[in-house]
Amino acid sequence: MLEPGEEYHDLATLIRRKAEKNRDRAALRFAERTITYRELDRETDRVASGLHRDGIRRGDRVAALLFNTPEFPLLWFGAAKAGAVLVPLNTALKGEILRYELADSTPVGIVVDRRLWAGYAPVREGLRIPREWVVDPTGSGEPVPPGPRPFDELPSDRALESPPELRPGDPVSVMYTSGTTGPPKGAVIPHEKQILTPLEIGRRSRLAPSSVLFTALPLFHCNAQEMTMLTALLNDLTAAFDERFHASNYWETARRFDATHVSLLISMVNVLYKQPPRPADEEHSVTTALTAGATRAIWPEFERRFHLTIVELYGMTECGCTTLMNPPDRIRVGSVGTPLGFVEADVVDEEDRPVAAGARGELVVRPTRPFAMFLGYLNKPEKTVESWRNLWFHTGDFVTRDVDGYYYFVDRKKDIIRRRGENLAPYDVESALNRHPAVFESVVVGVPSPLGEEDVKAFVQLRPGAEVGAKELFEFCVRELPFFMVPKYLEFLDEIPKTANQKAQRFVLRDRKGGTEYDRDQLGVHVGRT
Repeated sequence: MLEPGEEYHDLATLIRRKAEKNRDRAALRFAERTITYRELDRETDRVASGLHRDGIRRGDRVAALLFNTPEFPLLWFGAAKAGAVLVPLNTALKGEILRYELADSTPVGIVVDRRLWAGYAPVREGLRIPREWVVDPTGSGEPVPPGPRPFDELPSDRALESPPELRPGDPVSVMYTSGTTGPPKGAVIPHEKQILTPLEIGRRSRLAPSSVLFTALPLFHCNAQEMTMLTALLNDLTAAFDERFHASNYWETARRFDATHVSLLISMVNVLYKQPPRPADEEHSVTTALTAGATRAIWPEFERRFHLTIVELYGMTECGCTTLMNPPDRIRVGSVGTPLGFVEADVVDEEDRPVAAGARGELVVRPTRPFAMFLGYLNKPEKTVESWRNLWFHTGDFVTRDVDGYYYFVDRKKDIIRRRGENLAPYDVESALNRHPAVFESVVVGVPSPLGEEDVKAFVQLRPGAEVGAKELFEFCVRELPFFMVPKYLEFLDEIPKTANQKAQRFVLRDRKGGTEYDRDQLGVHVGRT
């Protein structure tokens, strides 16, 4: 466990010192491989040396299009040791969104899982990323076009020449987060933030020397990075990863890894709760579920059924995967907790004035320590300034706060749609739909989902004289969008309702009743996950 006075300010130092302390203890566990602390240090040294040998220097960006495989942390920490900056990409991205994020981040190298090559290949030529490596975890041996090299050829046994002296405020990653009125924004994350957030998570997670932290969430998200991997490494524990969430065998998988702590999104909580009761519900070692959302109605029964304690939290990529979290000794059901040690928070009105206890307002936060939050949005200084209005970071979420300082999530102020743990922007879905030749205009909103969070509904106005069926538009979206962005519902309108200044009246559409609604699943449209 983390000892008093034990401090780290960059990921490279963290990996090296923890290897000296823990040596052959298991650091990371994947389905087919366990990596010890000493192996993690040695192998990331080799990756850092290979990156340097191939001309990648301090501040250069390296993209990752990878599932939860051992290559992800080897690249992540290897790049950190070389002073490079990782750009972890959502594995569901394809088409124009993938092209945009790669063009915006301008990586000098990219590592791609062989199973994701088909989505990367169409955007590859126009980008011309000078260094490409391919991971083939299934051993398919399928050929790829000339140019990319196997990831196995990247690590080098030569000592890293002149290891960079890293500072707490140096960027370590660029993580893309959705917006509502424009393309995705790349949040520039410093080393110190990726240390402070898991440090505080560990203090409220009821950890023990034998704890094993398990997640089936993707490593390209801050949740798996900060709540599972880095929290485990900081506290000399083991982090375990499944490649994807499978509700039918989730508890069996957790038991196989000897997991004591799991990380769940609200949709995962609801899906697990709706599974038929089975002996596996109790036959596991999990004691604590860290949840990003859990309804008050389900919370107590979920704890009783699965014999664990829920610790709810709130976070964002920009201000820490966990910013608010229930204290370990006084959890309040239905609350997302109180601020962690590296931030202060408030609830404000439209004029940024604090509201009274119990009143709804926007959650704003700011750091109490240097480099505890993101450095800004890549290539978007105006968006950075806008988000930091009046020296507070504006989350865009409505909350309330009681007289004891506990926060309660209410709703999103922004138009971002939260679906199955993904934040998606209506802009991206609308941009894809509007590219169809029959579509004049579209508006996308979130509607309540029976699994919790939201489903995506598209309202479409066709061009005069154009004809197209709902199934064809769904199938067009499947080709153009990541699986989690494909609308679940679609409705045709003669005209999109607008305000006087020609903005779509989303609130009218969210509450619309009585139209002819088409359901993607009822039409037999299949949505893949890659």
